[in-house]
Amino acid sequence: MAYHGKRSARSRASSLRKALWAIYWVIFALSLVVVVTYAAFKLFITPPDVGDTQVIVPNPPVTEPVRDPDPSGTDDPSPSPSPSEPVEELVMHRTEGVFTCLLIGTDDGNGNADTIMLGVFDTGKKTASLISIPRDTLVNIGGRNSKINATYAMGGLQLVADTVASTLAIPVDYYLGVDLAAFAAIVDQIGGVWFTVPVDMDYDDPTQNLSIHVKAGYQWLDGKTALNVLRCRNCYSDADIGRSQTQRDFLAALVKQTVTLSNVTKVTSLMKIVSTYMDTDMPVSTMVYFATQAIGMDLGTSLTSGVLPGDWVYPVIELRDQEVLDLVNSLGIYEEELPLGALNIHHRTQ
Repeated sequence: MAYHGKRSARSRASSLRKALWAIYWVIFALSLVVVVTYAAFKLFITPPDVGDTQVIVPNPPVTEPVRDPDPSGTDDPSPSPSPSEPVEELVMHRTEGVFTCLLIGTDDGNGNADTIMLGVFDTGKKTASLISIPRDTLVNIGGRNSKINATYAMGGLQLVADTVASTLAIPVDYYLGVDLAAFAAIVDQIGGVWFTVPVDMDYDDPTQNLSIHVKAGYQWLDGKTALNVLRCRNCYSDADIGRSQTQRDFLAALVKQTVTLSNVTKVTSLMKIVSTYMDTDMPVSTMVYFATQAIGMDLGTSLTSGVLPGDWVYPVIELRDQEVLDLVNSLGIYEEELPLGALNIHHRTQ
């Protein structure tokens, strides 16, 4: 009996060793999969290469005025004088892990951009900024006064991006053009969005097929109603400034309510909507990288928003140089601070 007991003990010990070895190899195999997956992730999902420096040409000489009819509506088609001497180039060093993207909403019946926002994403600090650029902002294109929203009709998304980059002396790494109808489609796809409408909206414009009637307050919005809230600029005393704030707030609410576990099964349909309504120069791999870097961000505390400061001088908004400079420097795009002379802000008195 004793002998039989020893055999049983040895058999149990052997079985235990085999089980431990099996567990060990399972853990090893899983670890290997994790390591290989992580290595592949690091290999293929890498930060975009946007360069370490940015060359800035402050106040570049103005070219000959364009001869085409001015679509800007500034009532000031005369060209501005060229500066007597171009200012020396500046070389600015970019902050590592900080990227920019220009969001351009197209929903204007006359072919102009309806919404222009500059997004700045600090992947190191996990923070983001969204800055509205008023559509009536005065710029100089080809020696002629124009509104910045008209640059879309003149030269498409690229000209809008180039104009923003020149005006603010910043790099625009990518642009993202989106038909505002995309927001309505996304809202309907996720089953609506809860949002606080800031003011009572009552506006009718048969020429644009607009009939907007929405009460102020926290409420559930379907796609059509949400799109009307985004469109209405005449519902605010300060016109586009008020609407820009509402658009930024709505965009934050939409992103927060879209990125939920309940919408995981809708990823394919959401991507189809985005591809249908979106025009961008951002590679898919870069989109994936930014998406992975955004994991864990609290949009309630990590996302800040603002608007380029300016004054309404009919029929345009003229930017305030020093305040714009302070805002640009606060975005942390460069390691150094930009000097005031780097900006290419245009004024009608020039």
